Amino acid sequence: MAEKQAVDSNHPSPKKIFQIDARTLGITWNDGHESVYPVKMLRENCPCAHCIDEWSGERRIKPGDISDTIQPVKLHSVGLYAIQIAWSDGHDTGLYSHELLRRLCQCPACRGK
Repeated sequence: MAEKQAVDSNHPSPKKIFQIDARTLGITWNDGHESVYPVKMLRENCPCAHCIDEWSGERRIKPGDISDTIQPVKLHSVGLYAIQIAWSDGHDTGLYSHELLRRLCQCPACRGK
């Protein structure tokens, strides 16, 4: 989905985004890293103003608010810095920066940090 040629180790970007299974997305980064993401976790971590209070920073999504059957229905690259995900629940306003996606990586190496 997202392609970029240059490798900038300070600001890696997705080279390939793919569905691993119904509940998991994968990203291959331009620095060679492989990330895995439970889609429900991505939806729960939406950074938009509907999901996080702009003034307090408090998360508006509570445990159990997001269905276990949530799925991304469309991904769109936004400039060279973010991915916009349209979800099966109709939500589509979150811009997931490349930096945020790397922080949310669920691979064993990143989870051990």
